[in-house]
Amino acid sequence: MKKLILLLILLSTIISANSLNDTTKSIVKIFNTKAIANYKYPWQTSKIQKYTGSGAIIKGNFILTAAHVVAGSRLLEVKKENDPKKYIAHIKYISNQADLALIEIEDKNFFKGTKQLKLSTNTKVRDTVTVVGYPMGGKNVSTTTGIVSRIEQVYYAYSAEGLLAIQVDAAINSGNSGGPAVNNNNELIGVAMMKNIKASNIAYLVPTVIINTFLEDIKDGKVNGFTKEHISINRIENDTLKEYYGIKNNNGILISSIDSYNKDLKVNDILLKINGKDIANNGTIKTQYGRISFSHMFNTKQLGDTVKLEILRNKKHMTILYKVKRIFDLINYEYSKTPRYIIYGGLVFTPITKNYLYKLSKLESNEIKMKLYSKKKSKDYEEAITMVPTIFPHNVNRGYSNWASVLKSVNGIKIKSFKHLVNILDTNNDKYTKFEFIKSAPIILDTTKAKDSFKDIKRIYRLSSDRNFN
Repeated sequence: MKKLILLLILLSTIISANSLNDTTKSIVKIFNTKAIANYKYPWQTSKIQKYTGSGAIIKGNFILTAAHVVAGSRLLEVKKENDPKKYIAHIKYISNQADLALIEIEDKNFFKGTKQLKLSTNTKVRDTVTVVGYPMGGKNVSTTTGIVSRIEQVYYAYSAEGLLAIQVDAAINSGNSGGPAVNNNNELIGVAMMKNIKASNIAYLVPTVIINTFLEDIKDGKVNGFTKEHISINRIENDTLKEYYGIKNNNGILISSIDSYNKDLKVNDILLKINGKDIANNGTIKTQYGRISFSHMFNTKQLGDTVKLEILRNKKHMTILYKVKRIFDLINYEYSKTPRYIIYGGLVFTPITKNYLYKLSKLESNEIKMKLYSKKKSKDYEEAITMVPTIFPHNVNRGYSNWASVLKSVNGIKIKSFKHLVNILDTNNDKYTKFEFIKSAPIILDTTKAKDSFKDIKRIYRLSSDRNFN
């Protein structure tokens, strides 16, 4: 009996070792030289920094990794285990929302001796998982093993999007990002993307169900993205509330607000089912992963697809075919871009992005958002513009200062976007250029002097250009 047990243990060890060897044939180390832009001073040259991450070879000889590993790359290199050579790579597709990217290698000789990892969506809580990659502290591939602790919807650290994620207790450290997590069958079940730095061994993977949605999205050669609906919902757990809305079981959530683009749903509608699945009073549905947010059903659809919603409106049952869409916020986060700006009379104007607001004090950032969103002013813009507090001092702008501004108009023309502003300034032939702001004093410049001033400003402050218009 002891010999049999020993034989089984030895056999198990051999199988695990062979499985690990197969996995390492699919793992790559990624070297990214990237540019870090300064949105607070958008005219400054971006800083160059170097990062490393991990990736996995999948079908089509693409390398699957995390978007944050390769974003902003100026030079992207990849090497495989036991090969000292670095190969030039390029980003083919990137989904910043899902923190996923596919990169390709120019030299196809790279793939000699490699294996493509298969993807599996058959993952359950308490399954064994092995995370493989190149964390800091060594040059060779590293593995850590743990279990699947949870499968639920969380906010991704890189994009702040709420998508399904797999929580594992296997150690994931800097450099592991983008590397695969595999099951006992050597199948990829997720991509390492983030960890909870306030806890021990709590890390998260982008699951294959989200990866497959991304791979389906790019079949037409472009990234359309995941859905984002501006719909607010409330739980219905109070008995009186259930009685008021005519709910007779534990299913249904209340729509408390919707965006102006939504023509199908109304405030006070009760969502009962999505694609035939009951939506519980806490907003969850039953799935193979357990109970998760009903919004996951939207996140596995392509933009333009439809889902069937069963609702209760004024206590009457209705069925709606709802088209999945993505509504962009007025203030967005920009990925892998250089900041846009224009210098006019020593004044600097730039779009209001999350990148810019993150560089400001909380007081200044909140003041800008308050001005923009008060009295529904946001509807006046396709893209809002601010004047950067830093002014390049010159005779033309003496005595002017600025703080937490939102540009409203130039010479009475309401500014809709940064492109619109640049066009107005370039074609302006009026004697004066008058900038008006929301709840801030106007600024008036002599047009000719303002346009001519950049010759001096460029020389004095050693600037390369009066604009970036990427």
